[in-house]
Amino acid sequence: MVPSTLTHPFLAACGLAWTAAACSAGDLNSSPPQDAGSLDGGRTDDAGLDAGHAGDASTPAAPQCNTGDRSEWSGLIPNTTLAVAVCSKCGESYVVASNGSSSPGEVSVNNGSTTIMATVPAGGTAMTATLADNPADGTVSVCGTTVSRSCLPVAPQNNQYCNPYRDVPNLAPKRIDQGVDYGGAGPIYALGPGHIDLYRNRNDSGWPSGTFVSYKLSAGPASGKVIYLAENIDLNPALHSGSFVYNGTVLGTLVNAFPYSESGWGVQGAGYTAEHSCYVEGCDTVLGNNFNQLLVCLSAPSGITGSQTGCCPSASGWPTDWCTLLAGWQ
Repeated sequence: MVPSTLTHPFLAACGLAWTAAACSAGDLNSSPPQDAGSLDGGRTDDAGLDAGHAGDASTPAAPQCNTGDRSEWSGLIPNTTLAVAVCSKCGESYVVASNGSSSPGEVSVNNGSTTIMATVPAGGTAMTATLADNPADGTVSVCGTTVSRSCLPVAPQNNQYCNPYRDVPNLAPKRIDQGVDYGGAGPIYALGPGHIDLYRNRNDSGWPSGTFVSYKLSAGPASGKVIYLAENIDLNPALHSGSFVYNGTVLGTLVNAFPYSESGWGVQGAGYTAEHSCYVEGCDTVLGNNFNQLLVCLSAPSGITGSQTGCCPSASGWPTDWCTLLAGWQ
């Protein structure tokens, strides 16, 4: 059975500082004000900080996400005295808020079906609980109330890169060839945001066990590149060609039997790897090792290198220091 999108329990009381509650999503369905400004999804720290202040308000300092979490947006919620950071983790998001008013405020986060809230004390800060991102687009909607109620004009998307094998409890690294092989049993996620290119669930005659799925990343240091996942995997039946995926999307379930799984760099629309034309069975390829480096930088265990190399030439146009790139992006 393919695991569903991540879910989270919530505390029962609405509106308490430093707590979250499962509340009606209806309060986030209203359209944001027309003068709310633009949201570009980047790390913007100066988004209209002079807007909508009450007479006793001061500009609050932009808050920070927890170490290791990505800030998808930072700035003032228009027409309020709340400065917020919208922070992403693997498959979920939360908000840190600072209140520049002498009166309490409230911040809320919604994923299309559930709302969580936190009270932000006068002149203080608060953090919501985490909430699974909207599975349709990896976003959360954020609203705030102080002198008035308003929302961010665009829902920030979770663009963080995460270890796709993080929830496979008995993950066993295997060889590096055109990609990286792993054994074990459990869910395999998308590495980052993008859209599925090809979806072949047990019906691809070119791959052992018949599974092949590929998706093209749409953000981050590998934006525009294609990742494939293949072999003994039961794909998530809710997905199809064109589906949006992100780090909280379960692509499929790894079966703990040969030939296990392989993932690496692919070719859009092709159904094969980026080094298919030069590969010799059993060879460690340049791009297989390149993808392995990316996985290791995301805290996945390294695949096993072999003694046969040189079957494919060095590839141009591919980053060679993923850890540095990720540190700047994450």
